Amino acid sequence: MSSAFPFLWQPQGAIESLENLSAEQRLRRSDVTLAVSGSDSSAHRLLVVALAGGKVIGDLRLAATRDDVVIGDIQSVFGREALAGHHALKRRRLRLPKYHRGTALLLGAANSDNYYHWLVYSLPRWKLLQAAGWRDYDLVLLHGRPCRFQDETLDWLGVPAAKRLRCSKHFIHQFERLVVPTMPFARRTNSAWVGAWLRSLVAAVNTGPEKIYLSRRGAAGRQLTNEEELAAALKPQGFVMVQPEKLSVAEQARLLGAARCVVAPHGAALANLAFAPPGARLLELFHPEHKNRVYENLAAACGHRYASLDGSAVNRTGAGYLQYAVEVTTVLRKLTEESSSEFRNWKPS
Repeated sequence: MSSAFPFLWQPQGAIESLENLSAEQRLRRSDVTLAVSGSDSSAHRLLVVALAGGKVIGDLRLAATRDDVVIGDIQSVFGREALAGHHALKRRRLRLPKYHRGTALLLGAANSDNYYHWLVYSLPRWKLLQAAGWRDYDLVLLHGRPCRFQDETLDWLGVPAAKRLRCSKHFIHQFERLVVPTMPFARRTNSAWVGAWLRSLVAAVNTGPEKIYLSRRGAAGRQLTNEEELAAALKPQGFVMVQPEKLSVAEQARLLGAARCVVAPHGAALANLAFAPPGARLLELFHPEHKNRVYENLAAACGHRYASLDGSAVNRTGAGYLQYAVEVTTVLRKLTEESSSEFRNWKPS
């Protein structure tokens, strides 16, 4: 394990991405950009590379060659610059080595125990693996924490439960053959093929409500403190309030299948926008201290119309978890100004 104490793993170098693996480091390399995305002009090449003796470090945090060279632009170093100085390469943890015979497919991304990271970053890698011809395999590699939504969607793909290997942070898993796909799109962007492929996995059902409010009532953090007031104001407008965590993935997909307008606090449930028809509107509600553009980019890739609204902080970041409130009158105003520039198609950045 190239360490004074063999169970304290440390990398022996890093390469920028799968594209930078030499012929000596790989068994096979497939460029499936055209087959998967329908275009061969993408700067983000969709590659699948097989490694002899490849390794997965911990709970899918890193992937490495048999010589402990970390592969960049995937897993926890996806889209990261200055790879050599990244904290994931410096962390030392007691990890026991495990060797597995056969062929293992790296499906889960880092943080794939989160619904958004699973549905948008991880599951679409299956299309890359299949396009590259990897239909005969022994293991599919997953995050160590079991999640119902993972098992349900793997059932959709026909992955046998006996072939699902959950990788714990306490181990370094090495495989006779490790098959590694790139991420489905470049960091801080999204791709139209991802939403189209996800929609293809679920039978089209257009009987759900056209107006939906996705609640975070069951979430541990970022609570909207005036949600009851907001829900009461939205109900006469035809909105149906839903708690997504109480539904299966298929139920969530069918629910969003007919949605024309969605209002929701920022959270993982917005990954279900991938199932909404093109042209749907999204109004995303933000805590002012917790903002990013992942769902703006997803909306743009899926052909949705997007707007956002910042709430007012009820407490601060150091309080353990965030709480905030939104101006209900402002929410209603944005929703009634459909013909204005409040909602528009945004280009992913």
